[in-house]
Amino acid sequence: MKNGFIWNRKDKSLLFFPVAFLLAVISFVVRATEQFIQGDLYQLFSTNRKTEIFAQYRARFLWIMAAVMLILFFVYTRKLLAGIDRLDLLYMGFCGVLVLFTVLSTVCSAHPDTAMWGLYDRAEGMVTQICYLILFLYTALAYRTSHDLKLFMAAVGVLIAVNAIMGISQFIGHDLFTTDWVNRLVVPDYMSGKISPLQFNKAKMYGTTNHYDYLGSVAAMIFPVCMVLALFEKKWKFRIPAIIAAAFSLMLLLGSTSRAGLVGTAVAIILGMIFFRYFLLRYWKIVLSIFVGLLAVTIGLDFVLHHAIFERVPMLLADIQTIFSDTSDFDYKDTLPIRGVENREDGAVIFLQEDCLHLSVQDGTFIFRDQNGKDVLYTENDEGVLETSDGVFAQFSFQATQTFEGTCLYLIYNGQNLLRFYYDETQIYLVRKNTAEKMTLEDPPVAGFLKGKELIGSMRGYIWSRTIPLLPEHLLIGAGPDCFIFEFPQDDVLGKLYAYGIGSIVVDKPHNVYLQIFINEGGVALLAFLAICFVYLWDCFRLYGGKNRRETAFRGIAVALGVIGYLFAGFFNDSIIMTSVIFWILLGIGVGINRQYRRESENQ
Repeated sequence: MKNGFIWNRKDKSLLFFPVAFLLAVISFVVRATEQFIQGDLYQLFSTNRKTEIFAQYRARFLWIMAAVMLILFFVYTRKLLAGIDRLDLLYMGFCGVLVLFTVLSTVCSAHPDTAMWGLYDRAEGMVTQICYLILFLYTALAYRTSHDLKLFMAAVGVLIAVNAIMGISQFIGHDLFTTDWVNRLVVPDYMSGKISPLQFNKAKMYGTTNHYDYLGSVAAMIFPVCMVLALFEKKWKFRIPAIIAAAFSLMLLLGSTSRAGLVGTAVAIILGMIFFRYFLLRYWKIVLSIFVGLLAVTIGLDFVLHHAIFERVPMLLADIQTIFSDTSDFDYKDTLPIRGVENREDGAVIFLQEDCLHLSVQDGTFIFRDQNGKDVLYTENDEGVLETSDGVFAQFSFQATQTFEGTCLYLIYNGQNLLRFYYDETQIYLVRKNTAEKMTLEDPPVAGFLKGKELIGSMRGYIWSRTIPLLPEHLLIGAGPDCFIFEFPQDDVLGKLYAYGIGSIVVDKPHNVYLQIFINEGGVALLAFLAICFVYLWDCFRLYGGKNRRETAFRGIAVALGVIGYLFAGFFNDSIIMTSVIFWILLGIGVGINRQYRRESENQ
């Protein structure tokens, strides 16, 4: 009788194979696509074409695999549903609620196309969201024995190997994505020269994700799983691969420099210590020796690599200090050259720290005056830019440009087009970035407890402070999957200038999984998601939290710690297809392991 990673010794079931295949292949699915954008999306960007390499084909691959899983479910319904219990029905019910409100949010969305298929570089629309839940439920039902866990670990080995190879090349400053042969594989012939690989600083790994923070989320899930299996698997033929995978996933975590990944991993380790507290007390000398050894090696590597590994840890500590400091009296506008802009009948007024600049047009000629009505002399240089040497106004220049929407005047500050004014023979007024529609620089509502903390977490404080006041509008139904970009106050030019140094940047993600679900699918959908996670973790603590547990409990704990790593990293990172696929598979395996553990415990 054949036995191994694929075949189940008892019933030769191949039903778990599609899950492992998806996990193993997802890292390889990197292909450039060109997306045409229009409508509200066009108004946010300066072009009607966008290219990306990590989202669209992965989404299509996920859709195909979810369809395969659905077909297998209908063909093997009796087999997959055999042995399910009340908790499985509870998970199905919560998934049903999540699907319902995802669909309702899509149907009611003001941006139905984006809500259905997702943004060009994310592809997490309704179709993808439903595929995540199909993946979760199918994985939970298909998982039956420890052989499925071995198959999962084989797939993890492939995923870690691919990201380790790519990550090492990025860490040493020779990113394989920049090589001609990889570009020939990734970029279609008709797009040759239109895609440029991601350019991050040397000593930052992003693997085959689209940012080092997302690689941190991947490592926060994989490292706890591999580490626990490496410590407690009895057979060395399984333990050695787990040790190697744990070592490489730790390398990816440190090489990514992701603070979110570090936080998620740290919480997983702390909860792991709670689960294994009796083991730690019994073998504390060995455990302490291993910990000290790993710490010494890591610190030594950080020193050899000129502190590349821990370069962002001081930023994390500084953010923690800022969180607990009193910044209620801080006004970010005190740090900016511009405090506001007002459109009036006779022109536009730019309010500065010590003065104001009045813009008007008379017979097609620009007139600049200060707050006392005195003319400010602007002269045109050889490049067509209007400049002045008059006091506080010298830091601002202007350039008239003919655009598709009409004739515009750009205010240039610090080398960037900060504000855009539309004008004709008699009038001038502030407009949005890509339209001739009047705009007012109104201050958006700000979450009070984050006032003055906009810069924490690489500007996550800024995004959260402007996102949290939007939550009451989406208590029941969200704006639509992947529609956060339309809900965020993109006209907060001054806030963006303070946070990013660029007033025209488009904020397209909340950097928080929970805010992402709340805004996109609604508060009820978030409650359903949290209910799934809470029931699962409660079940894990109930099964594995005590002293008298079965010998195989470490497998369930390993997967639970991986889930916890993602959930805590999710406070600082939103989701992308790659991280979500790993998470929902882990969660499904965890549900399956718990079911099997309960059944075996009851039969003893």
